[in-house]
Amino acid sequence: MPVDIRPGGRLPRALLTLFLIALVCLTPGAAHAESTTTSSVETIADALRESPVYVDPVYSTVLPEEMRAEAVATIEESGLPVRVVLTPLLAGDDWNGEASALAAAVHDRLGGVGHYLVLEGDTFRGEDLSPSTEGGASLRAHYAALATSYTTGFDGTVGEQMEQAVEFAVSDDPEAVYEAQVNAYEEARGPLPSQGEGADGSNPEDGDGSALPIGRAWPWALGTVALLALLGGGYLLWTRRPTAPSLPQHAAFANASRARRETLERQAERELIEVGERLGAMEPKSGTDAAHSLGRALDAHDAARRVAERMGRGSLADVVGVLVLLDLAEEGLAAAERRRSSTAARRRRHCYANPLHGTGTTDTDWRQLGATRSVRVPLCGGCVKAVRGRTRLAALQVEHEGRSVPYYEVPAEESVWAATGFGSLSDDLVERILRGEHSGRR
Repeated sequence: MPVDIRPGGRLPRALLTLFLIALVCLTPGAAHAESTTTSSVETIADALRESPVYVDPVYSTVLPEEMRAEAVATIEESGLPVRVVLTPLLAGDDWNGEASALAAAVHDRLGGVGHYLVLEGDTFRGEDLSPSTEGGASLRAHYAALATSYTTGFDGTVGEQMEQAVEFAVSDDPEAVYEAQVNAYEEARGPLPSQGEGADGSNPEDGDGSALPIGRAWPWALGTVALLALLGGGYLLWTRRPTAPSLPQHAAFANASRARRETLERQAERELIEVGERLGAMEPKSGTDAAHSLGRALDAHDAARRVAERMGRGSLADVVGVLVLLDLAEEGLAAAERRRSSTAARRRRHCYANPLHGTGTTDTDWRQLGATRSVRVPLCGGCVKAVRGRTRLAALQVEHEGRSVPYYEVPAEESVWAATGFGSLSDDLVERILRGEHSGRR
């Protein structure tokens, strides 16, 4: 399989794209709420059932509607299961910023054969997936994405890249297109001069007697360079227009991650109030099972309230922990309304890798990279597929000792969330919180 080799330098367009994403993510109001809501894997999968191209509102201003419509028409005319996804991917999100993880989760819900072109940063990545019971899918998206990078010189706009990637993906032979684009790219660059040889093929060491000796020539060369730099700098200062300061890549990611955390905090605060009101308005139910379930719900809500009081000073895991505890309170409340014990039926468990993936989980044997033994943990469909494909889980990332790590890599004695897997490994999460084990933990 060809190796994806890309030039190391990145042009300002990448930073501009990240800056735009960060600004949209930080904008309060309906647009921001819509972006965070519509980026869920279920929404993306539902949208792809209706149209082969999904565009998050973040990219609505950089991708003209006519260009999107043209891509849809091209794919539908081909009859091929090519799917395009444009949604912000950031380190620490549900997919850890990886197009492959998002594509796997979406495909798990769509099934069949799928060729996914997913925007990752400022470049499209190709993922070709098929049912596990069948042979591997052809690498249409893989070669189309690579060919697009070479065609655009690794510097195309989002629209230009999408247009080219779709065209290549539906072609008769994407691999041949890729090879042709690589050859064209290399021919356009031309052969690099060999060491000790000038751009015109001459050797600077071969003198003809007309050049000055090096010892006498270098002061003149240095003076000429200094003069040109002075004149050029003065001209630029005189003629250039004032420009807005650019936002570094790490700052754009930090801003977007901070905006995502603030969204989760607002969600936790809102649900804390709503669940509390429902608990307060509930009439006492007769029967031991109902009373027990209501007590469990009240305890879980109390634990969520205690963590929420420290949420602003804690880590992202604390914010997610509040949401998990509120889910437990909701579960106990629902059982109480049905006059059943919350422990009578098998409790739904959140995805061990990332509780934000939900409670639609399956117990799966998983071995962490570098570990010698496996553990059985509940995982969502996307994470189960990642385990089967031997790829990294889209784990919840937290800050620990100056590094971003999966939450479960934090020592258990320092994190009640790591110790219990947010309650997916044990049933005593609420009790631990009420005993104060969360106090002072991160």
